[in-house]
Amino acid sequence: MKRVVVSTSSSSLNYINAPHNIRFIPFHIFVEGKDYLDIRDIDTPKLSKMIRQNPSLNVKTSPATEQEIFALFEELRKEGYTEVFLCTISSAISNSHAIFDRLKAKYVGHMDIYVYDTKTLNIDEGVLAFEADLMMQEGKSMLEIINRLDELRQHSLFMFTLSDLDFIIRSKKLSAPAGFVANLFGIKPVMWVNDEGLVVPKDKIRKIERSMRYMIEEVITQIAGRDAFIYIADTSMGAYTEEFKRMLANEYGLRDIPVIHVSTVSLANHGTEGVGIGVYYGEVPRLTQYLG
Repeated sequence: MKRVVVSTSSSSLNYINAPHNIRFIPFHIFVEGKDYLDIRDIDTPKLSKMIRQNPSLNVKTSPATEQEIFALFEELRKEGYTEVFLCTISSAISNSHAIFDRLKAKYVGHMDIYVYDTKTLNIDEGVLAFEADLMMQEGKSMLEIINRLDELRQHSLFMFTLSDLDFIIRSKKLSAPAGFVANLFGIKPVMWVNDEGLVVPKDKIRKIERSMRYMIEEVITQIAGRDAFIYIADTSMGAYTEEFKRMLANEYGLRDIPVIHVSTVSLANHGTEGVGIGVYYGEVPRLTQYLG
C-alpha cells in the first residue's frame, strides 16, 4: 500500500528545513488583482516587502481551484498511491477543506482520501501534517494518526496581536465599525485560534507592549509547569519580534525562542504590523526538534 500526506501551503512548512515526504497544494495570493501562486511565485518575505512599500496594497487569497486539486489527485493516482491523508487549514476560516471533501468522492474505489481539518493555521497546521507523515512512514493506521493529531491540537495554543488594524479591516477579517472603534481608542487586540478553529479576539488591550506581555502570561499559565515548546510567529519584517524576544528573555527567563514565519496566506489577511506566539505542552510534536 502506497501512502502520502498532502498539506496546503498555509502550513509554513516551506520555511522549515526538515525532511519529509509531504506534497503541497498552494493557495493563490492576489496582489492588486495579479495572481501569484504561493511558494512558487511569492512567499512571506516577498509579500511583507510589498506591503511595507505600499501599506494600502489590495491583497486577497483563494484556495486551490477544483481543476488544480483534480490535477494533484490524478498525479497521485498515476503514481500508485492508494491512501492520501490531506491536512487543511481550519475549515472555519477557509473553504479549502470543503472543496477537498467534496472532490474526494470522485476517487472512491481508486484512492482512500481522508481530509483532516487541523482547525488551525501557519506552522501549527504544518506540525500536524509533519506528524502525520512520520506516522504514515511508521505504518500507523489512519485512526492512530487522527487520534494523535487530535491530541496534539488539544495541547497547543496560538495567539497574535496587531498594532495596526487597517489591513485586517480591508481584508474583511474585522468589521469596519469594530476596527474604527478599536483604532479610535488605541486598542491592540489579542487574537487567538479557538477550539473551533476560528480566529477570534481574546482580549482588548491599549498598548502593544501590554498585549505581548498578556500573551506571554497566557502561555505560562497554559503550560502550568509541564514540558513545553514555545515559538514566535513573525511576519518576516520583524516589526515587534526583537522587542518580544527581549521581553521573553529579560522579564520571564524564556531565552532562545525560535522565530518562524507566518504563512503567506496569514500575512495576506492580517498584514505585517503584528507578532504572535505559540506553544505545545506535554508530549510535544516531533517537528519541534527542527524548529530550535
